[in-house]
Amino acid sequence: MNNLFYTQSISGVSLTLEDQEAAHCSLVLRKKVGEIIYVIDGKGNRYKCGIDKLNKREVACIILSTETKQKSEHITIAIAPTKNRDRLEWMLEKLVEIGVERIVLMNTNNTERTRTNLDRLEKKAISAVKQSLRFYIPEIVVMEYVEVLKLKATAKYIAHCYPEQSKSACQLLDNKSTDTLILIGPEGDFTTQEVEQAFKLGFQGLDLGEFRLRTETAAIVAVTLFQ
Repeated sequence: MNNLFYTQSISGVSLTLEDQEAAHCSLVLRKKVGEIIYVIDGKGNRYKCGIDKLNKREVACIILSTETKQKSEHITIAIAPTKNRDRLEWMLEKLVEIGVERIVLMNTNNTERTRTNLDRLEKKAISAVKQSLRFYIPEIVVMEYVEVLKLKATAKYIAHCYPEQSKSACQLLDNKSTDTLILIGPEGDFTTQEVEQAFKLGFQGLDLGEFRLRTETAAIVAVTLFQ
């Protein structure tokens, strides 16, 4: 299985690839009628399909079998997006490859990037899912910090750089929570008031090591710890 395709156009025992997915299948990979391809819906299903009809705009397929995978990642990571778009997109791709359920781009007091092209990021996420042969496409949303603090989770952590504030890392490897929320601050860190606000709502301080990490590095390290 060298290539995965993605679609939401599924009806009964058939599905259709459209637009870029169809063009990639027919023009780039030069697939032919009768060939077998694999398609995901981003919701836990992977379909083995036979191509029935195709052109550069549309590829019609017959579903031969379906493999369903239960969601194993129940991690929501909330990040203050970096000002540099390339760094933001690179981080998102790696988080998708490692495995998260939801990515929240949050606005904090020190967040530098206030506008985000969600359509572009969603396309990057779909590409990363196909590349890593995953079954689920994580949800990507934008939220204010105070809204993020209200998200429900059985285990909630905030990574910060204030030595006087409590932080812990030793018990993370024994974490058995099935629903985890992790907050990663902006390049200027959370304010002390934001950290205190999180603590009051049940968050624990998260220690990611002795050295200061960039936002995208901290996000990847944190998710890897909980995986």
